[in-house]
Amino acid sequence: MADEKQPLGTLFGRIAYYKSSDVNNIIDSMDFPQGYYMITQALEYANSSGLFSIQEAEIISKSLRLINNDNK
Repeated sequence: MADEKQPLGTLFGRIAYYKSSDVNNIIDSMDFPQGYYMITQALEYANSSGLFSIQEAEIISKSLRLINNDNK
Protein backbone atom coordinates (compact mmCIF):
# COMPACT_ATOMS: atom_id res chain seq x y z
CA MET A 1 0.00 0.00 0.00
CA ALA A 2 2.80 2.37 -0.88
CA ASP A 3 0.44 4.57 -2.87
CA GLU A 4 -1.62 5.59 0.20
CA LYS A 5 -1.23 9.31 0.80
CA GLN A 6 0.20 10.21 4.18
CA PRO A 7 -1.38 13.11 6.06
CA LEU A 8 0.54 16.36 6.40
CA GLY A 9 -0.49 16.41 10.05
CA THR A 10 -3.23 15.74 12.55
CA LEU A 11 -5.39 17.97 14.67
CA PHE A 12 -5.84 16.93 18.28
CA GLY A 13 -4.13 13.63 17.56
CA ARG A 14 -7.10 12.31 15.53
CA ILE A 15 -8.19 14.49 12.63
CA ALA A 16 -5.87 14.08 9.66
CA TYR A 17 -5.32 16.76 7.05
CA TYR A 18 -3.44 16.39 3.79
CA LYS A 19 -2.73 19.98 2.80
CA SER A 20 -2.70 23.35 4.56
CA SER A 21 -5.87 24.45 2.82
CA ASP A 22 -7.75 21.54 4.46
CA VAL A 23 -7.38 23.29 7.82
CA ASN A 24 -8.67 26.56 6.36
CA ASN A 25 -11.62 24.69 4.83
CA ILE A 26 -12.46 23.17 8.21
CA ILE A 27 -12.38 26.60 9.82
CA ASP A 28 -14.34 28.35 7.07
CA SER A 29 -17.11 25.75 6.86
CA MET A 30 -17.49 24.98 10.58
CA ASP A 31 -21.01 24.96 12.02
CA PHE A 32 -22.08 24.43 15.65
CA PRO A 33 -22.05 20.58 15.65
CA GLN A 34 -18.61 20.54 14.03
CA GLY A 35 -17.37 23.21 16.44
CA TYR A 36 -18.66 21.23 19.39
CA TYR A 37 -16.94 18.11 18.05
CA MET A 38 -13.65 20.00 17.63
CA ILE A 39 -13.85 21.39 21.17
CA THR A 40 -14.49 17.93 22.63
CA GLN A 41 -11.62 16.46 20.59
CA ALA A 42 -9.28 19.24 21.72
CA LEU A 43 -10.27 18.74 25.35
CA GLU A 44 -9.92 14.96 25.17
CA TYR A 45 -6.49 15.39 23.57
CA ALA A 46 -5.39 17.86 26.24
CA ASN A 47 -6.75 15.66 29.00
CA SER A 48 -5.03 12.53 27.66
CA SER A 49 -1.81 14.55 27.51
CA GLY A 50 -2.14 15.29 31.23
CA LEU A 51 -2.69 19.02 30.81
CA PHE A 52 -5.61 19.23 33.25
CA SER A 53 -5.78 18.57 36.97
CA ILE A 54 -8.62 16.36 38.17
CA GLN A 55 -10.49 19.45 39.33
CA GLU A 56 -10.06 21.18 35.97
CA ALA A 57 -11.19 18.06 34.11
CA GLU A 58 -14.32 17.89 36.27
CA ILE A 59 -15.15 21.55 35.59
CA ILE A 60 -14.65 21.06 31.86
CA SER A 61 -16.79 17.93 31.88
CA LYS A 62 -19.63 19.74 33.65
CA SER A 63 -19.32 22.71 31.27
CA LEU A 64 -19.65 20.43 28.24
CA ARG A 65 -22.69 18.72 29.74
CA LEU A 66 -24.32 22.12 30.31
CA ILE A 67 -23.61 23.21 26.73
CA ASN A 68 -24.86 19.90 25.38
CA ASN A 69 -28.08 20.04 27.44
CA ASP A 70 -28.77 23.66 26.47
CA ASN A 71 -28.45 22.71 22.82
CA LYS A 72 -31.02 19.92 22.86
